[in-house]
Amino acid sequence: YFFSKPVPAWEFEPFILQNKEAKKNGTHMTEAETENVVKSAQLDAIRESIAAEKEPEDAEETVPPEKDAKPGLQLRTMAIFFVVLAFIAAVSLLLSDISVNRGYVEMEQASNRYIEAQQAAANMETGSDYLTDRVRCFVVTGEQNYLNDYLEEVNVIRTRDKAIEDLQKLINDNDAKGQEALYNLNTAMSLSNELIETEYYAMHLMIEAGHYDLSTIPDEIKNIKLSEEDLALTREEMRKKAQTLVFDNNYMHYKDHIRENVNLCTQSLIRSSSQELKQASTRMEIMMNIQTLMTILFLMIVLAMVYMISQQVRKPLTEMIAKMQAQEVIIPKGVEELRFVSRTYNDILRENMVTRERLSHEASHDALTGLFNRGAYDMLMESVDTEHMALLIIDVDYFKQVNDTYGHTVGDRVLKRVAEILKNSFRSVDILCRIGGDEFVVVMTRVNGSMRQLVQNKIDKANELLQHPKDDLPPVSLSVGVAFSDRENPQGDIFKDADTALYKAKEAGRCCCAFYE
Repeated sequence: YFFSKPVPAWEFEPFILQNKEAKKNGTHMTEAETENVVKSAQLDAIRESIAAEKEPEDAEETVPPEKDAKPGLQLRTMAIFFVVLAFIAAVSLLLSDISVNRGYVEMEQASNRYIEAQQAAANMETGSDYLTDRVRCFVVTGEQNYLNDYLEEVNVIRTRDKAIEDLQKLINDNDAKGQEALYNLNTAMSLSNELIETEYYAMHLMIEAGHYDLSTIPDEIKNIKLSEEDLALTREEMRKKAQTLVFDNNYMHYKDHIRENVNLCTQSLIRSSSQELKQASTRMEIMMNIQTLMTILFLMIVLAMVYMISQQVRKPLTEMIAKMQAQEVIIPKGVEELRFVSRTYNDILRENMVTRERLSHEASHDALTGLFNRGAYDMLMESVDTEHMALLIIDVDYFKQVNDTYGHTVGDRVLKRVAEILKNSFRSVDILCRIGGDEFVVVMTRVNGSMRQLVQNKIDKANELLQHPKDDLPPVSLSVGVAFSDRENPQGDIFKDADTALYKAKEAGRCCCAFYE
């Protein structure tokens, strides 16, 4: 301890644990074994740091706060300033000055129409993607709130329908490019409606496959008729088919066509607005040239006007559009109206990022206990070091009797208490999952068979706490099956062997820990 070199935390923990167990067993780790354990610890530490950066709690920090200490100049104030200067300079420039301002207003209106039209096109894709997200979450998790969100979007919020209505208000009948954009958006809407039929069918399959209160299921879902072939499927097969319908190539083909039509709509809007902006810019340039030819004084006024417009409108607007296209935070600049748009956009961007991170967290964690769920367990097992690990399968003994005797509310509290004790019993680098009703899994990393006693002590301590609760919860116990990666005579994968050990623990009277031999 006194003469060894300083070591990082990820080296120190396995070093202490391994040597502690080796000391008990009268053995000592070789240098190569120690190096393997350290390398494994380093890899795990890297994974943990990456995961920590992606925690939903930190999602709000991914968008930096905007710097907008000083209020911006309003468009109205700037217009009055220009009129006063023009009036003082010469009455003869009044008409030209009015024309310049009129051209600017036309340019601003054209830009606003383009922004609103582009937002309407984006809303179509956003609404379609939201429906896809809700139906996929429903067929994967089976939670009815996703179904309710889906139907609320279709029947109440109607993002896609409002996108069509908004674009119709902005497009003139004589605008060929605008009509083309409207046609493309209507095509995207038709494709999205066709996709809804597939999504309704998939949700009906999930209803048939699950145990739902049909009185809470809307008629538009219950009235979908399933084919004879699908009615003959088992519940699990129905669930798998429902998932296939919203994840297969045909579904993605529809989504690609929807995005393609939305992109075509956006391109038509760009071409339409570019021509309008070009005409307004040309008229403005002519009037400015007239002013420039009159006097040096008028030249200075025009230059001041151009400078103000460039700094307060054109440059901030250009940066704003680029930032919006890149979905990045906009630092409010320019006139107050543009600053207001920037702040509003930043608020929406933050909310969207937080929502996406929260959905990602909810998809991989158990809602009751906060532990990883079965889906997350399957993904984590693909990257874990399978040569230096232990797998613990944990069942709560006689949990059904707890539910029957005390009710499901108390049963849920018992499960949360078990999860809390498990989290306090194992290391931060160990992976804790709830993979079933009362079934938990612990994946201990950087361990081997020499740590059997350490695992035994952890389970004994957990059982001791659960059997002598200090609150009003009923006493319960755990039956645990353990399999180490370096076990002798494996009969299958490590999960199967741990399950075999769990069966032994239950045969031995439960409330104990059994190791696969």
